[in-house]
Amino acid sequence: MKILTILIFSGDDRLNVKYLLRDISLLNKSNTNIRIVEWGEDKKILIKKKRIYQTFKKKIKNLKIYYQKGNWEYKYSKLINKFNSKYILLIGDDDRVNLTNFKKIYKYLNYNFTGITLSFTNFKTNKDLNFISSDTIDRIRPFDLTKDFNRIGFTSCQIMNLKLLKKIFKTEQKYLLKTKFPQNFIITKLIGKYSNWYSSDLSCIFNNLRSFDKTWIKKNLLTRLKSEYEGYFIPLKKNFLNHNSKKINKIYIHIFFKNIISWLFLSLKYFGKTKTFKNIKKERKILKEPLLVKLILLIIYLSPIFLLDILRIIRRKILLKL
Repeated sequence: MKILTILIFSGDDRLNVKYLLRDISLLNKSNTNIRIVEWGEDKKILIKKKRIYQTFKKKIKNLKIYYQKGNWEYKYSKLINKFNSKYILLIGDDDRVNLTNFKKIYKYLNYNFTGITLSFTNFKTNKDLNFISSDTIDRIRPFDLTKDFNRIGFTSCQIMNLKLLKKIFKTEQKYLLKTKFPQNFIITKLIGKYSNWYSSDLSCIFNNLRSFDKTWIKKNLLTRLKSEYEGYFIPLKKNFLNHNSKKINKIYIHIFFKNIISWLFLSLKYFGKTKTFKNIKKERKILKEPLLVKLILLIIYLSPIFLLDILRIIRRKILLKL
């Protein structure tokens, strides 16, 4: 049995997968399975991608391609637990692997952890990539529910114990087909049930920081803001409400300032206050909103638009203390 499966979902117009495959080919790890789920339907692009896959089949010993249509929730729930390895990592087809640092993680895969959350560095173009080991100490630490919970939303950074994951599937498969955030739910369920989850501060993944054009913003931004609430707080509510309210508040505040508020500011810029706040009215009720968050949102709502830049500066200072 291989120690790790790297799973990649790739669809139409995602020719950047060739760069990720090039990184993986340089890992030179015979104990790693590489599995690509191709869900694209554009015949012209599929021809190009099949050529890419054929090229890398010669370079990556354990590479297999599966063709599977369907939305994210369906593909994830159907395939994430179907492979035979000790651990599995799902990585985005336009993300990249920091080779020097990623190789260091393999020694930790010899332990029977529930999972490991990796760290990442953002990039916009390939010129921004720097394949040099960071100065961060090469160690892992126990997952801190308060300070690390927001990191579970970075899909490409979660190494999961497949044996335990399969146990979760037996009892939760029906729900996983319904939720829009199956991976967040699985991770919170694994941590809540088995604990023994760890975090690494060593940057192992290069996350493609996509630039959003006006067309994307118009179609997706409001939904994206709602998903920040739903993706974190619904799994938190389902799996960790046994913690006291003070603990839940700390987790909520950390996620709000680390993740949600940046999308909130972007939504305010393009859609204004009324539409933005109406958009998240239901989502704000998923969990009891901490007083600090409630006050910040009130200040944002009452402040003139030109003062939002000052609030962004305040946010950065708060982040330094979190």
